[in-house]
Amino acid sequence: MSIKVQKVKVDYNEMPQGVTYYFIGQPKTGKSTQASKWSEKGQDGVLVLDTDLGADFVDGANVVPIVFLNDPLENIKTKDGDAWKVIPPLERGYVYRNGPNKGEPMPVYSLSEVKAWLVKDFHKLPYDTIVIDTIDQVNEWVEDLVKEKLKINEMGMGDFGADWAKARRLNVTIAKEIQQLVKKNGANLIIVSHSKKSMTQDGKVQLGPSLPAGLGRALTAKADIIGFTEIKKGNNEYTINFKAYDERSNGSRFKPLAQKILPFNYESIKKEILEYK
Repeated sequence: MSIKVQKVKVDYNEMPQGVTYYFIGQPKTGKSTQASKWSEKGQDGVLVLDTDLGADFVDGANVVPIVFLNDPLENIKTKDGDAWKVIPPLERGYVYRNGPNKGEPMPVYSLSEVKAWLVKDFHKLPYDTIVIDTIDQVNEWVEDLVKEKLKINEMGMGDFGADWAKARRLNVTIAKEIQQLVKKNGANLIIVSHSKKSMTQDGKVQLGPSLPAGLGRALTAKADIIGFTEIKKGNNEYTINFKAYDERSNGSRFKPLAQKILPFNYESIKKEILEYK
């Protein structure tokens, strides 16, 4: 077998595909709304994996509500003893919060169910962008699972940091599996995270995702384009900041966006790229 060596030539004047974006910002800075439209097809091209149950107020978004890490089970008594079965999505105790079906049972899913569906059917779906909104909630589920397995009450109680290490590995594995799926299909992945409140260390203001430090570094390392979402004081304009420096996790491997602060919407980013010289 011969190995083909590829000569990389980047076209900086077209929207990149197969990339991972990471949007980090305080609540209500436009992350969910703008992520739901991050495609040439607009909202028709974006699938939101809604782990925070907040995207159901984003008009027109294509949303899959996810409320568990793994399939929820119920205990069934049989003549042979106890058995377990997966609770059907419509029987998991959630209702629609708005719209024509308000108050009626709403199907909700586990992340493992949705991942299996995407692996099987993504090539047949109309979406070219997947959004995880938010990875913070996924981390909470992972930490709960780790605490249960290690029989501890709080993170940090594991021997020699075993709990943090296990949680970090599982979180990174989940993100990596979805990232590989979208890359394989030439699609984009958007990871959404809340930002930590800024803190000063060694006289510098530190900004990053609202995650354990090791996990935050691991996830941002896997992203190609990382932006902090902000609202400008005075005119309430939503912006996204790609300026990279030591105290921030953001930046861009894609030159047209590097070190820029831009209006936070797909069309603005597209214009910046297409007009790059």
